[in-house]
Amino acid sequence: MIKKLGKLVTIGLAIAAVGLTVLLVSGYQASAHESRFRAQLRDGYGQRVGTVEFRVGRHAMTVDVELRPNTHVEENQFHGFHVHANPDGDGCVATGDDQATWFVSAGGHLSVAGQTHGAHDGDLPSPLVGEDGTARLQFTTHRIDPWMLRDRVVILHANPDNFGNVPTGPAANQYTPNSQAAATATANTGNAGNRVACGVIRWHR
Repeated sequence: MIKKLGKLVTIGLAIAAVGLTVLLVSGYQASAHESRFRAQLRDGYGQRVGTVEFRVGRHAMTVDVELRPNTHVEENQFHGFHVHANPDGDGCVATGDDQATWFVSAGGHLSVAGQTHGAHDGDLPSPLVGEDGTARLQFTTHRIDPWMLRDRVVILHANPDNFGNVPTGPAANQYTPNSQAAATATANTGNAGNRVACGVIRWHR
């Protein structure tokens, strides 16, 4: 009789453990479906120039971008836009008036070994700034793991991003780089120019 009770207790505990596991997993999934990450974009002088929100859905992540008018971007032009790795955790650091030095601590694009530009995890569609200096962009993506976003940074660039789509070579329909620096810039960043706005990505309820 005691042995039977012991088995019943063991079975009961196992069922309870399975139920708790299912509850925890379901709770995690529900939390994931409701999670949002947000970045407030600011220029090198600390002025707010836009917002980026990542909404984690059941099947994909939706990204909403809103840019305000600012003097660092051109109207009627696309601008490079990426998630950067922020490897040292320094966030968005900018001092002085030289844009070339702004936000360099953000590191390169969020990526894994072997990815080239255009296929980096952090490569995003480019916002098109309108005649009034504003931009709105919304898209869905499976490319970025949402749980890799926290404490990364979003960077807005001064120039368009060529997404590495520059065919180089000797043919008539190809280009010859005038220096290795140009080819390297294309391979690394799409030659999108200076970093003119930055925002640290934070979890947002």
